[in-house]
Amino acid sequence: MSEENSHVSVKPSESVSREAGKRVERKPGRKGEPAFHLTEQMRRLSTPWGVALARAGQIDPGSLGPGIILDAAVGSGLQLIAYSNILKRPSLGVEVDGNVAVLCAANMFSAAGKDDIQRSMDRVVIGDSTDSVGVMNEFWSSLRESGTRAHPPVAMLHLDPARPRDAQKHHIDEMEPPIESVLSSWKQYLELGPRGPCIILDLSPRLDIGQRSMIDETVERLFPGCGRTWEWLSRGGGRVDRLSLWIGSLSSNEARRCIRMGTKKIMASIEGDGGEVRAISLVDPPPFESWITIVDPVVLESGLQDEWISKAIPDGALYRIPISKDGTLSKPELILKNLYFANGFYIDEKRNKLYLSEMMKNRVLSFDIDIITGSVSNQTTLAVIPTPDNMELDSEGNLWISSPLANQIFSVDPENGETYVVFDAQTQIGLENMEEAIRRMELGNGFAELLTSELTGEMPGLLTGLIIGDESQPFYVANLGTALIKVSKE
Repeated sequence: MSEENSHVSVKPSESVSREAGKRVERKPGRKGEPAFHLTEQMRRLSTPWGVALARAGQIDPGSLGPGIILDAAVGSGLQLIAYSNILKRPSLGVEVDGNVAVLCAANMFSAAGKDDIQRSMDRVVIGDSTDSVGVMNEFWSSLRESGTRAHPPVAMLHLDPARPRDAQKHHIDEMEPPIESVLSSWKQYLELGPRGPCIILDLSPRLDIGQRSMIDETVERLFPGCGRTWEWLSRGGGRVDRLSLWIGSLSSNEARRCIRMGTKKIMASIEGDGGEVRAISLVDPPPFESWITIVDPVVLESGLQDEWISKAIPDGALYRIPISKDGTLSKPELILKNLYFANGFYIDEKRNKLYLSEMMKNRVLSFDIDIITGSVSNQTTLAVIPTPDNMELDSEGNLWISSPLANQIFSVDPENGETYVVFDAQTQIGLENMEEAIRRMELGNGFAELLTSELTGEMPGLLTGLIIGDESQPFYVANLGTALIKVSKE
């Protein structure tokens, strides 16, 4: 430590790990999780490891500029370690408490892989994180002493300021270190991503709308025009567990996001602009066909109840247009509703069956149908296929179904659901995109940007349908391109 600098750096190392072991035993928080050095207070304040990993997994590495990941109030280091492990970046933590800093450095050392060269730049600096110049001078000096001449900037800033634990309500001025002081001090070192700086503020879920507005104003003043996304996260139990603000290149195209976490992974995610939550008193029973449900409070706190309803209650439908005796068309009749993107269908008159593609559920439904009246009953799932689209029966009575996402055509036996591929144009990148799209669909998210030319491969366009003749004839593959694909049967 020099006279000009009041900061001291701690390099994660075997000796630091041994010293930490003398102070606090290394234990996992849950079965199957890594073991960390945590005092009881640190354990209460630390971000749960599963949440830390999930948050890091939300970040697109391409959104970051060059440099390190900085946690300006690092504490135990669990969140910073998760970022560094997932994003493969060196990390710098700043901690005012020397004992906590040693334990944090030991945790960083134990989590680093032996062959992970970039982790040799990891440091914990003891001192005031609002003094960015002092912190960076100490960090760079420590790197030079270790033989590294680099002066890396900050690619991403994470701040989880301390706040009163027992107060049901508190003001942003009670947070330490102060948000505005940290952001204004570190602004000069922040590298820009594609849409501005990369910042996450991990805040108290008790902040009200007025306090959130004050933070919005601070961010806008320091980083004019930068995108911002507020995120509410719940792990269940009827409460909001985390509230964070994602800034600049880490923000999404929407102003709000709510997330429901499972034990280890994100179970559901909803984004939108949000709206007002209104409570009304019912003096009479709800109208017929109303929906009554128990909603996680994170949905209401985020104001995304309308977005949740639009995803939870499907609006796809199938109509029948009767033809009168004189040949004129009658008024459409609703046959099926609450479908998840109803797409292709086929009426099997020999079996008195209706087959229907439910694209956003990745399944093909089967119904008994009265050919005369059009009424359907006895819904079952005939087959599970990625994004089923148009379909047709072949000469042997098997149901052929096109799958745009898989870039394949499947044959399904209507009697037992046995399924196999009859046309395959899937690429390796297409397979990876398909798996990612299915994961997103399970979370209720979109995947349009995954429908790339790498997915379609040598096809003229996205595979959408088929034309089948008799058993001696070739079949044709329809797509969104400008040519049909003729396939000879062998």
